Amino acid sequence: MYDLIVTNGLVADDRTVQPLDIAVKDEKIVAVGTHGQFTDTGAATVVDAAGKYVLPGGIDSHVHYDLQISEAMKAQSSEAGSRAGLWGGTTTYIDFSISWGEEDLVESIQSKMEKTNSQNLYSDYALHAIMTGNWPQSNADRIREAISGGVTSFKFFTTFAGSEAIGGMMTDDGRIYSAMLETEKHGGIVMVHCEDDCVIDYNVRKLYSQGREHFSNIGEARPPLAEEAAVRRMLLLSQRTDSPLYIVHVSAKESVDAIGEFREKGTHAFGEVLHPNLVFDPELYKRPNGQRYMNYPPNKTVEHRDALWAACESGDLHTLASDDYTIPWDNKMMGDTVDNVTGGTNSVETRMSVFWSEGVRARKLSVPRFVELTAANPARLFGIYGTKGVLRPGADADIVIMDDGFTHTYKQGENLHSDCDYSNWDGWDVNGMPVTTILRGNVMIDKGAFVGPQNVGRFVPATTPETF
Repeated sequence: MYDLIVTNGLVADDRTVQPLDIAVKDEKIVAVGTHGQFTDTGAATVVDAAGKYVLPGGIDSHVHYDLQISEAMKAQSSEAGSRAGLWGGTTTYIDFSISWGEEDLVESIQSKMEKTNSQNLYSDYALHAIMTGNWPQSNADRIREAISGGVTSFKFFTTFAGSEAIGGMMTDDGRIYSAMLETEKHGGIVMVHCEDDCVIDYNVRKLYSQGREHFSNIGEARPPLAEEAAVRRMLLLSQRTDSPLYIVHVSAKESVDAIGEFREKGTHAFGEVLHPNLVFDPELYKRPNGQRYMNYPPNKTVEHRDALWAACESGDLHTLASDDYTIPWDNKMMGDTVDNVTGGTNSVETRMSVFWSEGVRARKLSVPRFVELTAANPARLFGIYGTKGVLRPGADADIVIMDDGFTHTYKQGENLHSDCDYSNWDGWDVNGMPVTTILRGNVMIDKGAFVGPQNVGRFVPATTPETF
């Protein structure tokens, strides 16, 4: 007898969509077969997915929980973030530890895990490691130990050297180069927030000299050129070291082009896109309290957004993430100039449904491509594929049932589940919605109700990234 059978659905992976049933035992998928194949065997729980898509649980590979990097930017807890993500179909999230300056890399990872594991987690998680500022060479030597402990991805910033908003984050190219030498040697991947700080500094000073320092001019302070310049520098380092490179939140079409150019030469480079950057226009910054829409890098014009969508459809961008950094309204409104506006958006819950609605429904993005960006590729690149990101025997039974015909309007205070007093998605309509979310065989969300056990989330150690 099985613990769970999901029957009558259209099961999708990153290649095909097929009418199949899934059988689950002891938190794992144990069999996949034709409709009705497992009926005689029986199961403790049967979920009927007739007329719906059955997808691998979503993997959001870019969130920030329990993190404070400035007076304003204090993120929500792992408990709150995992809860919101689960309601949106995310069964695994990848958060970040952070080492400040001289802080030991491995100790910062251990501290982050202790903080996370002490909370009531609604989903599973993995970790990246941020290394900030002028970190000591000893931390490059610690990358090998971090990888052996299940953290294989290391993030750096090419901006925020002395910004009022987020100061002290920037790392010089030499240190990033040294990290790439280690990740190439030991089986890791380097992640970079790419914006050129020198270009930005010049533009900020120019805007101040013109009396145009209001944050609504952030697109001039941090233009596509700033992103492209840093992207191309990092691509060159990746090419020369042969280390895999993951560019977080690609927002400019020139960056997409650069990644494609280097991939054609054999560089193991990958691009991430955020769903807010796919749908939000920079004109929103001119609205009253327009800071609410601000993240780094800033939203781009429709020309760039169209290029991002095209890259999602063609496979030239590789993952869809949220970069969730949920902070209260008053904190979000604390800055109003191009050098102190507060970043961060509350987006983990809406990632899957907005991308389905705007991509699959509105732009005819294929369902396998949807799975590729939201689950399969994040799992591959961050070393958890096979356990996560796929519906096959041996994998964790992380399953999302997507109702393509379900229409839904997000309403703050009614059907959003983060710890926040506002949402940029308040009033946003979607066509297509996760209606059932299953974590390791536990039905957690079903038809608008939380029905699962508490405190079931756990750490998923990463192995060597799978590049492609």
